[in-house]
Amino acid sequence: MNNSQRKIQDKWKKGFVLGLDCITYSNGKIIIGSVYRTENPNNGEIKQYWSPICDTELEKIEKYDDDIWTEYDIFHGSFEYENQKIVFGDGGMGNEGYIASTKLNGELNWSIFFTFSNPISKAEIIENRLVCYGHSGTIINIDLNELSKIKVDYVV
Repeated sequence: MNNSQRKIQDKWKKGFVLGLDCITYSNGKIIIGSVYRTENPNNGEIKQYWSPICDTELEKIEKYDDDIWTEYDIFHGSFEYENQKIVFGDGGMGNEGYIASTKLNGELNWSIFFTFSNPISKAEIIENRLVCYGHSGTIINIDLNELSKIKVDYVV
């Protein structure tokens, strides 16, 4: 296990995840996401988007800022799926959400942090997609075959 892998696992065990719009893998690889929102002035319809913008590594992010970790809370409702446990909840400020996959022994496989979702209060698997429901009405669809394919379906 390299330093990044150890640090990610250690932070996870202490209740911290990377507090950026990103996917963090246990091997130290990170996909940074771009989040933006549009509003149609004609009908007031709001759409939220999440898209990957770059691949990087933990040590490259920490080179510029070592204050990138945020506390997380695991909400009730976690579940097992294909020999992993899916957990979800909120970040340290309460207005963020995250979803994560752990091994059955609690080691982190990956986590995805959302600065826009408010807490993730429920999650379920529908046709190999992880569907996450945020307190604010946000519904986030994650393709379990390719985690970087994230679609935000609805925002109140």
